[in-house]
This record gives sequence, C-alpha cells and structure tokens, in this order.
Amino acid sequence: MKQMSRNRGEPGRQTHQVLQSKQERPHLVSLGSGRLSTAITLLPLLEGRTTLGSEGTDIPLQGPGVAAQHCYIENDAGSITLYPCGNQCSVDGLPITKPHRLTQGCMLCFGQSAFFRFNHPEEALRMKSLLPGLSNTGTQPSGKKPFSLLLLIYSA
Repeated sequence: MKQMSRNRGEPGRQTHQVLQSKQERPHLVSLGSGRLSTAITLLPLLEGRTTLGSEGTDIPLQGPGVAAQHCYIENDAGSITLYPCGNQCSVDGLPITKPHRLTQGCMLCFGQSAFFRFNHPEEALRMKSLLPGLSNTGTQPSGKKPFSLLLLIYSA
C-alpha cells in the first residue's frame, strides 16, 4: 500500500482508516468469496496466461460451481481476454461462453460466489481523459484525482 492515513477521533467515537493503493498494471480485485469475507486482494494480470480455478492454478478460487481449471485470462500487450473453458463465468452479471475482452471496471463472477472487479489503470486513464472538465493528467480543476481505490475501515 502506497498510502495509509489514520484519523483518530475523540474517545468514544469511531476511528476511520483509509487505505489507498495505486496500481499500474491490469489486475483483479477480489471481493471475497461470500458475505462473511472481509478481505480485499489485488491480483496482477501479468503478460501471458493467468489460470484460475480450485486446483494448481495461478489464482486459486473457492466456492460452489468452481472447477479445478475453471478459466484463464490472457494479457496480450494490455488487451485482456477471459476464456471461460466451458465453466460458469459471468461479466457484469451476464453469462459468457466464449472468449470475452475485459474492460475497465467490469464485474466478474466465477462459479456462483467468487466475485472480482477488473481494473485496467491505463484504460481508466484513457477513459478519464475523455470526460469533460478533466485535464490530460486525469485531475479535476480542483487538483483532486478521481476514481481512486479507497477502502474505509471503521473500528470502535
């Protein structure tokens, strides 16, 4: 994590902790494998093939409907494609049965409960440059950088 700040409140009030991580390569953000999961994991998608499944894969998956060799993701010079290999995969809630190019921010589900968000920082920067009111650096006139990954953790 590149930045971690802690704001301590008055006694008896909640403490807020914000974690921000800036990544340069395409990656998956694991949203856990069910309602009881509290972890978030960043998984880089390096050049070449990344395998996903429950046994002997680059990214291990758990949960109902997950096959041993569930699917793979190919990174070909920054173009990222999901290959479902005949197993249950969905992109933004829609089942896919053939290779599918992933785009910034899409939501993935493998099996019935392995959820991920796909992030492609380079693609996000290109998308931000097309938004009105943003400069070429992706900053707003106020100087703030939008669309960062922020995690807010509350504790008593």
